[in-house]
Amino acid sequence: MSSHAAHQAAERAGKRSVSLAQSLIKEVEERTGKNGFSSVVAEALEEWLAAQKLREVVAADRKAFGPVSAEARRQAEQEW
Repeated sequence: MSSHAAHQAAERAGKRSVSLAQSLIKEVEERTGKNGFSSVVAEALEEWLAAQKLREVVAADRKAFGPVSAEARRQAEQEW
């Protein structure tokens, strides 16, 4: 079960009107059916929000500690 599915069960859904390209709507509905569209949008928004939060953490880290040095980057790449 996705985090959204678990979260959705506990939280009441809200409605928003969103304008999307018809081709995008058609392609999503071909894969999910009309009933799956909202869950695809919710999952995409969760992924976008997680990425935004990660960018905020990275930006705060850079502000507090400065950019990653070339030496630290090389060391991390070697350990990877």
